Amino acid sequence: MSIVKVFRFTAALAIFGTIGLLIGFYDWFGEMALPVANAGKKEISVESGSNTRKIATQLKTQQVIRSALAFRIYVRFIAVDQRLKPGIYTFNGNETLYEVIFKLLKGNMPTVQVTVPEGITIAKAAAILQDNGVCNAPEFIEAVSDPQLLGRIFSDWALIPAPEGLIFPDTYSFARPSSGRKVAERMLRLTRHQIDRIFVEPLPGQLSQYEACILASIVEKEAALAHERAIIASVFYNRLSKNIRLESCATVLYALGGHKSRLLFEDLKVASPFNTYLNPGLPPTPIANFGASAMAAVAKPAETDYLYFVSDGKRGHRFARTLGDHNRFRSDYFKQRKKKSNNQ
Repeated sequence: MSIVKVFRFTAALAIFGTIGLLIGFYDWFGEMALPVANAGKKEISVESGSNTRKIATQLKTQQVIRSALAFRIYVRFIAVDQRLKPGIYTFNGNETLYEVIFKLLKGNMPTVQVTVPEGITIAKAAAILQDNGVCNAPEFIEAVSDPQLLGRIFSDWALIPAPEGLIFPDTYSFARPSSGRKVAERMLRLTRHQIDRIFVEPLPGQLSQYEACILASIVEKEAALAHERAIIASVFYNRLSKNIRLESCATVLYALGGHKSRLLFEDLKVASPFNTYLNPGLPPTPIANFGASAMAAVAKPAETDYLYFVSDGKRGHRFARTLGDHNRFRSDYFKQRKKKSNNQ
């Protein structure tokens, strides 16, 4: 047999072999593209940032597709590996491989309404977001604490020691799941918008915007009744102007790291920069987030000469100009509470 004939024979074998492989691959791929037998209805959560390999493995493990390899090959072949969208997907069990991929390309990002109330810490806000399936709590806390993100949004401020208080209370609509960083940035930007809208300098007492945020957080925690916020703000302004310690129970509770129904005398001695019974001036950061009403009270406090306030036992307060009146009101409050306790 001549060399030419050998070459032609070898080439023919290669061609027929390739054709055979292609036919075999076509048959295999066609079978792998069929729905999974007896799969049933499945709900799959595709997390943000998942790559094609991870998604394929997840779908195969949950019996949504027959082959992770076939999924990856086809996604790569049609060049959509960067376009698969995160979300929560429901599969009925009768979808072909192509229908599964089309659904992932179309996207299915359900939204959830999440209310972040006034007077809570970042840790509590993060827990609310996680409980509602928006994002992972540690991821959110890490993002909202990022100095670069804070520096970009509050670029004209001095260095912010902590992000506490800078998550604006509101009802948000979030895709579920969402990136913790995107959620953090959205909430911080809303806070900045409200600060620039309400805290127009010069502010009373020559406070900076950040100092006004700190005071607003204290007013938010101290005032249960809306009409008292401006009066409570005036008390703190009056004390600051006279170099009298704020002596806010709310700051002590924050220093203690939690809520107590009743502060003890020993609690007022807790060693913390947030304890305004021991330290003059404002604490180093806000102690909670604050709403527009508390901000408005700080921006425009009532005109009073009050220096003290104490609970009236009915969610409100009694205000006093002198220590003597204040002590009398405190005595009335404790008598009222003791009487109520004895009647129970």
